[in-house]
Amino acid sequence: MKFDDVLREIGEFGLYQKRLMFLLCVTTCSVIMQNISPVFTIKIPKHRNGEYSECTLYDVMESDGTENRTERACNDWVFDKSVFTATLVTELNLVCQRKMYRSHSSMMIFAGKFVGAFLNSMGGDYFGRRRVYTFMMLALIGTSVGIVFVSNLPALMAFRFMAGAFSTGSYLCTYVITLEILGTRYRRFASIVSKCANSFAMLTGTLFAYLLRDWHHFQAALASPGIFLFIGYFFIPESPRWLVSKGRHEEAQKVLEVVARVNGRSLPPRFQIEALASMAGARAASGPKGKQGFSLLSLFRVPRLLLRYTFLYFCWILVSMTNYGLMLNVSNMSGNIFLNFGIMSALDLFSVIFFALLIERVGRRPFVVGAVGLDWITRGLSLGGRMCVTAVVSALYTLSPELFPTVLRSFGLGSCSMMSRIGGVASPYVADLNTYVMGTFGAVLPQMVFGAAGLLTAVIMFFLPETRGRHLPETVRDAELFGRQQAGRKQRDDPEDEAVTE
Repeated sequence: MKFDDVLREIGEFGLYQKRLMFLLCVTTCSVIMQNISPVFTIKIPKHRNGEYSECTLYDVMESDGTENRTERACNDWVFDKSVFTATLVTELNLVCQRKMYRSHSSMMIFAGKFVGAFLNSMGGDYFGRRRVYTFMMLALIGTSVGIVFVSNLPALMAFRFMAGAFSTGSYLCTYVITLEILGTRYRRFASIVSKCANSFAMLTGTLFAYLLRDWHHFQAALASPGIFLFIGYFFIPESPRWLVSKGRHEEAQKVLEVVARVNGRSLPPRFQIEALASMAGARAASGPKGKQGFSLLSLFRVPRLLLRYTFLYFCWILVSMTNYGLMLNVSNMSGNIFLNFGIMSALDLFSVIFFALLIERVGRRPFVVGAVGLDWITRGLSLGGRMCVTAVVSALYTLSPELFPTVLRSFGLGSCSMMSRIGGVASPYVADLNTYVMGTFGAVLPQMVFGAAGLLTAVIMFFLPETRGRHLPETVRDAELFGRQQAGRKQRDDPEDEAVTE
């Protein structure tokens, strides 16, 4: 018996799941608004500096002799405040010799996301999804409010690090719980709705930035979705899949009964405690040589899985670097920053909706390959390139958790997210290459790096299996069988798997 059989009886996408989807959208908005804050808060406004070097002061000598003018370093600009009345750049003088701190401050968000993904991947499978969500949610709300009041660079970097860590942990917990309580047919829909909320948050953040030109007020507005996370605490359950995998069958039955009641269904007797216990026993028996293969090491002892997850991690690193790099690069583009970012956000939404119609028709893997191919073609137009990368991220969020077994799915998605932060950490520096390397080559260097990353991702995707229409793997053995040409036949015929697949 599969857990998906239970969901079909109590409702695969009823009112209960829809409430979880709403909470997922709110969490997504809170996370994305923290991600986009550097685009507007570290924008370098126009400055009054003539045609001479912008980082040099010239002392004019009033002597009648033939002495030359002298030069000394300039660390203070007179900024144009017609667009932004105050940014982090203007308040902390992040120009000239301090220009690198712009990239550092953005990097701290992604470094925090790396730690947050690690904490979620380990804690979510050990302590449970709901406990980790509660901690991350409360910490995120406090951090989002605290960042408004920082007044120096070390404090800013510390708060941005914490905001990145807690926002990622909150999102991943919510996403995994939602995924595990949805039926197979609706998993893709969860990913699509999450990415639509992503685009909505970007558009809303752009509106906030347009209306609130002081970075303190803007940052306070970005913290507003955190209020709704309090309400979400009373609606988010512990994952019944996780409870079953841990042998906590009575708790799992209570959660399933609540889900069934809210959905207007009832939990059939054949799916109550005894059946849940037998399901867990079947999983334990399906491990190698009858042992329970649920340790983290069991995922990487199998060469096929080790290679598969290594490829998957590389895809996340490359796509994340390109995704966030193109977003941050908007602050370096010419023209109206609000219009540029608004167009990019609208294109993101179009990308999610348009390509969502294709992912179930062509599958996850060809979808990623095709999108990064288009991404290379449109690389010269950064906004168009970003649209294609958004489609790739949507596909990866659908594909990745489908490749991991249930008892390690939180670890799987968390580890993918953790690896993606390596690319995120690099993205501010790649996006700012045109501010460090002058001339025509420097102007196109970020696009060249992002384009190469897209092509490499397309090549790697050919080595990952397609998951369209497949049940979520419950055990390590189920995960190993993914991708084999006759996996379905082997699962039916292999006597070791009878308890799992019946």
